[in-house]
Amino acid sequence: MSPSIYTHETIYIPPREEESAPLEVAIGCSWGQCTFCDFARDAFRILPRDKILKNIEGLSRLFPNKERVFFLGENAFVLPADALLDLFAQVRKRMPKVETFAMYARADDVLSKNPAELEALRSAGLDALHIGVESGSDSILAERKKGLTAQQMLEAFRLLEIAGIDYHLTVVLGLGGKDYSRLHAIETARLLNKTHPRSIWCLKLAIFEGTPLSQECKAGSFDPMAPSEVLAELRLLLQNLTVTNCIFEDTTVLDTYTLQGNLPEQKDLLLRAIDELLAAHDGL
Repeated sequence: MSPSIYTHETIYIPPREEESAPLEVAIGCSWGQCTFCDFARDAFRILPRDKILKNIEGLSRLFPNKERVFFLGENAFVLPADALLDLFAQVRKRMPKVETFAMYARADDVLSKNPAELEALRSAGLDALHIGVESGSDSILAERKKGLTAQQMLEAFRLLEIAGIDYHLTVVLGLGGKDYSRLHAIETARLLNKTHPRSIWCLKLAIFEGTPLSQECKAGSFDPMAPSEVLAELRLLLQNLTVTNCIFEDTTVLDTYTLQGNLPEQKDLLLRAIDELLAAHDGL
């Protein structure tokens, strides 16, 4: 049954959503211009409502007892509020145990909705959004064609906080390359310190073949960082973070390890672990 309700064999879902039932509602990214992203190879499209209803029916048979559903699509929150509310209701008709929903979003998807719509979505069960910050540096965001500024992201997060919707943020380590590593770490920490995320998930930049960034690497205009250099950048970022009540996680440490801890309680423990890894893998 699974191939009939999923376009691809591999489903990408955030670590915090591993227990959610994944419902495909969209394919690709509505922006699709970030120079580093490999997930925008599919042309963006929202699935027809009839197809989504069939997916819901299939999902109800695969996961009859799930209480949470994650909408698949690189930024499924681009759907209009009324369409999302309709889909929430359709899910509950076939999966009555479902209580909450979550999905990926861009900050401009949030900004496109008014406070009343966000409140209605929260009341209908929208529990959390997973949003890629990538960097807090406007110059790096512009260079990587993210299509957003740090200030726009802050405005989106404030709207979510007012509506009572949790958010989880993703950071791409190494996105500034060797030349702008320090700028990337400091400016990203500065941005994050103005937010209240439930979690911060750090990922090491991967250079995907065929992306504009891979062409920059071949041309010598972007100097990618070694794993130990990325780890040092992670340390600088963490050292400057003052967020509270937040899970901090990096699942790509030295391409081998995962670091996870609660901030601020375990910040010093995380820093010591990073220092030990840096000492043991100097030059990697």
